Amino acid sequence: MGEGRTVRLTPAAMEQLRDDEALVFDWHTIAICCAAAGDVSLRRTTRAEAERSRSFVRMPGEGSAPVYAHRRAYPHLAGRAITVDCRRSLGMRRFTSDLPADFGLRSVFGRLPAPNS
Repeated sequence: MGEGRTVRLTPAAMEQLRDDEALVFDWHTIAICCAAAGDVSLRRTTRAEAERSRSFVRMPGEGSAPVYAHRRAYPHLAGRAITVDCRRSLGMRRFTSDLPADFGLRSVFGRLPAPNS
């Protein structure tokens, strides 16, 4: 990752992420005609699943929070400063990032701003 670029968890996200959990930026293929077309989502999984899977790459980050990215999403995420937050609603934890909602599509079509901007 670029210098100073990393995944940072807010204090709320650090508090809500359990010791046996990891966060994953997952890749979802959304087009049949374009093999590279897809989108990125953020989800929780077990640390064991994330570490065992060959599909996930560990993202550099502040602290010891385990954050992974799917191999297809990693090139689009690398070099970007990403902040992850967590909010509780009706007893459910929801982890979110500051990436645009259409990040995956923008990245595939070359419409993202440069990582250092």
